[in-house]
Amino acid sequence: MPDWLTHMGIAYVIIWGISKVPKYDTRFRKYYWLLMIGMVAPDLDRIIRVVAQFLDFTTLLNLSYSLTYVTHSLLGVALISMFITAFFPREKGIKFIYLAVLFGGFGHLIADLIFYPWVGMGQYLLFPLTGSEFAFSFHLVWPGGLIPLYITAAFVLGTVIIDLIQRNFSVFSYNFGRK
Repeated sequence: MPDWLTHMGIAYVIIWGISKVPKYDTRFRKYYWLLMIGMVAPDLDRIIRVVAQFLDFTTLLNLSYSLTYVTHSLLGVALISMFITAFFPREKGIKFIYLAVLFGGFGHLIADLIFYPWVGMGQYLLFPLTGSEFAFSFHLVWPGGLIPLYITAAFVLGTVIIDLIQRNFSVFSYNFGRK
């Protein structure tokens, strides 16, 4: 699985692409951060794993490894998106909040599908309906390597260079006076 920087970099490139389409940029700008949160949310199990190792709590550590199957499935992403959306009960665009987090979560799953180069390992996308015989991966990159981070960093640097040339840093800035 790529690290969080890779996932956030991929989310930034997606957001940057959306920000270049004026019709979608002004309408969805306030949801950009939620897409980025959704992009790292399926790795919630890693936070639990770090806490379990720090507390030397073996049961919680074993649970965190099992939790990976849940959080890295279509059902898990939908549930995580609902959980994050519950923190915004008074927002008018609640469905856009849910969709932004959900879209980020699906982006996370797509990014993770390039890993696990050995047969029989991969994402359990249809968990709990299927078992390990339906683990899917494109088998391209060994998990934990720096290649995805380097590729993502090159894309992020490319977007910054394009914005420097155009003198238009419009991704996360919001002009309230613009209609």
